[in-house]
Amino acid sequence: MRKLVFILSFILVPHLMTGQTNAVIDKMRRERAEMEEQIARQEKILTNTENSISSQISNLNIISAKLKERTDLLNKTRSEVRTLDRESTRLQNEIDELQKEHSQCQDRYAEACVFYQRQNSNFNPLTFILASENFRVMRRRARYVGEYSKSLFEMAEEISQKRDTLADRHAQVEMLKQEKVALQKIQQENEAALREEQKKQNEIVNQLKSKRNSLKKEIAAQQKKRDELSKEIDRQISLAIKEEQSKKSNSTPQTVQQDVKLSGNFESNKGKLPMPITGPYLVVAEYGVHTVAGMKDVKQNNLGLEIQGQEGAQARAVFDGVVSQIFQQGKGQIGVLIRHGSYISVYCNLSDTRLKKDDKVKTQDIVGNIQTSDNGLPILHFQLHKESTRLNPSDWLKR
Repeated sequence: MRKLVFILSFILVPHLMTGQTNAVIDKMRRERAEMEEQIARQEKILTNTENSISSQISNLNIISAKLKERTDLLNKTRSEVRTLDRESTRLQNEIDELQKEHSQCQDRYAEACVFYQRQNSNFNPLTFILASENFRVMRRRARYVGEYSKSLFEMAEEISQKRDTLADRHAQVEMLKQEKVALQKIQQENEAALREEQKKQNEIVNQLKSKRNSLKKEIAAQQKKRDELSKEIDRQISLAIKEEQSKKSNSTPQTVQQDVKLSGNFESNKGKLPMPITGPYLVVAEYGVHTVAGMKDVKQNNLGLEIQGQEGAQARAVFDGVVSQIFQQGKGQIGVLIRHGSYISVYCNLSDTRLKKDDKVKTQDIVGNIQTSDNGLPILHFQLHKESTRLNPSDWLKR
């Protein structure tokens, strides 16, 4: 058994360590590729050429959202460079230890060979075995001679394994060096793109600063619309909760169990829910109070996320659920509430929907088409609630 463990340690460990380094690189490449793909798709979301205040605010939101995504990618590449450095350091430490062990193995093997040669000059193994007093002693002497020969063979095998492992680690270090060079090139490209986007952002900010009074009026008008929408959403959620409570009073234990299970499944997917929009998207207004880029005294308060899509974008369900409410907003816009146990997702600024109240939906089912806003761009207003408690959607969505 001890011999088996000894052999497996040399067969498996090099492959496990190689797999560890490859896994680190594969994971980094996969995550970075996803972010780069998202940024490439976002480039299709173009700014408006109009010079109105609302269009400039929209353009600033688009550029700021792209800038955030680019900054996140740049931070990721910097983090990846640090990860590669740590992995290189780990491998170099392992190489140093392996070289020390390899030298020790060679020294032990040389000493054993010298000892064996000295013994063989005055010692005949066959005579030693045949000169035994009885068969039991003969077997013991034969086993001793055989085990000594095996020990020399195993020491030689250990030296060979150490040498192969060292070669493998050196190859891994070289691979990490090449990966780092490629990553640093990507980082330089991202830094250049980031500077270009910052330049565009500054240009729009400077234009808006020259129209500060008009800007504040436009922001106030937009905030009023958001507040009115949020009040209506709260009212619709209150109605939905009352209806649900009425249903529960007549529910069977099985129905209650299903709701509890659905709530649990929803909670377990926190941070993994799909974005509630099809195609390329940009989050142009985050949850909470934020200042307008470049202007500390101009603030916006958003009780959900505003997600801008490409022309023809549609809203889609973030999880399995049941349509709880469908309501009218201003200017013919539609809002849809979908219940997921005790959680409620809200989709607003829709031009139409094929769903009806009490319809069952699956994750990523289409909720409806997103209406084009005044600046010609489709923007979905998305909120998330646990009953009447408002949640930050960014904590729940996979972005």
